[in-house]
Amino acid sequence: MPERKRMGAMGKLSDFGKTNTPGQPTKQAPVQQPLVEQPPVVEEPQPELSPQTIETPAPKPQPEDKLTTVNIKIYRSQHEWLNDTARQVRDNNETPVPAGDRVYPQHLIQTAIEMLRSADVDWTQVKNTEDLKRFLNL
Repeated sequence: MPERKRMGAMGKLSDFGKTNTPGQPTKQAPVQQPLVEQPPVVEEPQPELSPQTIETPAPKPQPEDKLTTVNIKIYRSQHEWLNDTARQVRDNNETPVPAGDRVYPQHLIQTAIEMLRSADVDWTQVKNTEDLKRFLNL
């Protein structure tokens, strides 16, 4: 029985990654120059932005302040309120907002945490949520 080659006349697999040796000429396609000379590209001047039209970027979190996932339980009505409020804030924009600047429920929760941190509450006196609501005048 004649010996049958696995890959036919394709050669060895190890031959595919080899480059040409310096003594072998390489075949290169001739580079064709365009027949029509193209006009130079003229950039339009950028309009100057007044201080009112310049948006200040949101402050970036500190490098050591990385985002983390927290699993919390909230009432369904609170969840719906967060979604509705975030949607209303997004809809308040007349022009499209970049994805990183859009407001979602997590941003409202982050802001609420900042409000709690800055609140004038004596945390040593808080024993339950009722105490916290009383200190916050809710």
